[in-house]
Amino acid sequence: MKHLWRYIFILVAIIILWNQFILRPIRILSIFFHKIGYSFIAFISGYGQEAFSATFENLGVTMLSVQGWFSSFLVLNGGYISSALFFVIIMGLKKTRVKNYLLGIIAIIYMMFSIINPALQFTWIYIIFFVAIIIILYMIRNNSLDEWVIDIVGISSIVYIMYDTFVDTILLTINQRFNIVSSWRSAPPEYIVKLSEITPLPPLVWAMIWLVISVLLFNMLLIKPSRRSRR
Repeated sequence: MKHLWRYIFILVAIIILWNQFILRPIRILSIFFHKIGYSFIAFISGYGQEAFSATFENLGVTMLSVQGWFSSFLVLNGGYISSALFFVIIMGLKKTRVKNYLLGIIAIIYMMFSIINPALQFTWIYIIFFVAIIIILYMIRNNSLDEWVIDIVGISSIVYIMYDTFVDTILLTINQRFNIVSSWRSAPPEYIVKLSEITPLPPLVWAMIWLVISVLLFNMLLIKPSRRSRR
C-alpha cells in the first residue's frame, strides 16, 4: 500500500515541479531518454548519422524530416515511444539484481551524452549534481533511498509524455477555449502538431491517445502490482 501512495506522490510532485529549477537534473535526463528514441528512429528511417548530432544539438524540440509518410509517422512518435520504453525498462530492472547498479548505469549514460556533445556542456552542472547524489547513495547503501531515486527517474520518463499531452496540449486547449488564464501563452508540442498535419486526427486527439497509453503503462507497471501486493 505504501508503494502505491509513493508512486502517486512522485507522479503528482514531478508534474507540479516539472518546470521548476529543483527538478531540472531529472527533467534533463528525461529529455535525453526522449531524444535517444527520436534520433534512433530517425536514423533507421533514413535521416543518417546526423540524426543524433542534430537531435542533441540542444535540449529544445528538434524536428527531423525524413522521406515517406510511414517513416515520418514513426519519427514523430519516436520520442514518446522511447520515453515509454525507458520507463518500462527502468521499472522492470528495478525488480532484478541489476537494481544495485541501475543508478550508476543511468549516471554513466547521463554523463556520456553530455560529454560527447559540446553543445550540451551547460548541462554538466546538473550532471555533477546528479552523480554526486548517486555517489552519496552508494556510500549510504540504503535500499529504500535507492528505490525512491529509481522511482523518480523512471516515473519522470513517463511524465514527459503526460506533461506534453495533458498540460501542454489538453489543458492548454481548454484554457485557450475559455480564456481561464489570460497570461498563458504557449502552443502544443511540435511533435503532436506535426502528427495532426500528416493524419486526419487533430492535436487534441493525439494528445489523448498518448496520455491514455502513458496512464495505462503507469497503471500496469506500478498501480496494479501495488494493489495485488497488499492483498
